[in-house]
Amino acid sequence: MSASFVFFLFFIIIFSNHPAYADDQTTAKNTTQLVDRVCNKTSNYSFCVEALYTDPRTPDADTYTLAYISFGLAYKTATNTRSQITDLLKNNATSDDLKRCLKDYNTAIEALGSGLNDLNSETFFTLPGYANTTSRSAEDCEAHYKSLVSTTIKSLCQICVVVANLFNGGGS
Repeated sequence: MSASFVFFLFFIIIFSNHPAYADDQTTAKNTTQLVDRVCNKTSNYSFCVEALYTDPRTPDADTYTLAYISFGLAYKTATNTRSQITDLLKNNATSDDLKRCLKDYNTAIEALGSGLNDLNSETFFTLPGYANTTSRSAEDCEAHYKSLVSTTIKSLCQICVVVANLFNGGGS
């Protein structure tokens, strides 16, 4: 399998991991104040709103629930990406870049799992670090696939950081 085909296939896979966005009717006028406050602190307001509203709990979410939603979305996306990398490796077992990406996404999933566990134990100060670890892992994978541009996991992690900071005094 040619390297360009693997890159193309990986590109398709990454973009297929975008959350199944809420319908186009979701706009700033029908978001909650909490979602609006969070999404205004991200680099892509529309992506943030659309991603959060893929979860039916969002309209009634408090900060705690929104943290579960955001970390859950990032966890699901990272897990799906790791599964697809594993599938690609079955066809291209010698790809060092894919092996590196698999390692990176294992790190990302571990960090997000730890974040979800910390939410369960109401340990909030560690949450931004877990989201940042996940984002760095995705960036490391992308560095080895220079032809790919994937912002989904990084954008989800940015949402996680903003929500996590609400617990740590950064949510004014």
